Amino acid sequence: MKDFFSHGSPFLGHPLLTAERTQREIDFLVDALALAPNARVLDVGCGFGRHTIELGRLNYRALGIDPAEAMIEAARAQAAEAGAEVEFRQVAGEDFAMAGQFDAAICLFTTLGQVAADSPADNRGLLAAVANALKADGLLALELPQKQPALDALKACDRFGDANNYTHVERSYDTEADVVTEQFRVVTPSHTQTYRLRYRLFSQEDVASLLGAAGLRIAQCYAGFTGAELTENSQNMLLICDRCL
Repeated sequence: MKDFFSHGSPFLGHPLLTAERTQREIDFLVDALALAPNARVLDVGCGFGRHTIELGRLNYRALGIDPAEAMIEAARAQAAEAGAEVEFRQVAGEDFAMAGQFDAAICLFTTLGQVAADSPADNRGLLAAVANALKADGLLALELPQKQPALDALKACDRFGDANNYTHVERSYDTEADVVTEQFRVVTPSHTQTYRLRYRLFSQEDVASLLGAAGLRIAQCYAGFTGAELTENSQNMLLICDRCL
């Protein structure tokens, strides 16, 4: 079984991660973070770089970081194809060390709370590294599932594709660890490979406590990229965070 962010991952060709969706998300973040022209932006857990590249297309100085070699390779290839002047580095968020250099940071999808396959520890320590990387007036956009609504919507299994080429997904939840495990079995006529993704779920209160320990606080709350107010029933949280007074 391979890590979800390794070579050949179904994430690299996810049908929902379209260019149009990426553009809408970045347009929303540019407003929410009040990004000035030429602002320097850190994309934490950048994956294959779709947000980093879109920021570069808009002439922001973007750096994408990710611990997965396959993701960084894909991000660099896509940036070259797009002609985007952005930078990528293979490094875990919690190990990133560039103090006070970024006007804003984004940390999206299920980046916060990722759990390695061979360890029970998650990566919540990345918040301290992000806080250190921001300028004094820098902002962080943090997107993640909201624990209870995400659990309420959790489907035990899914299948995508056709009879010969398909992905079968199985999901489970560890109540003691608050960890969701998703297994993706990718089947083609010539090959079958299974990938695993594990991430911890947090309530808004949990996240506020983690941010506080890193010297950050929640300034604005949205129900994902909709612009709607976050409620207890919102499945995704998009939190705009600044430094604690």
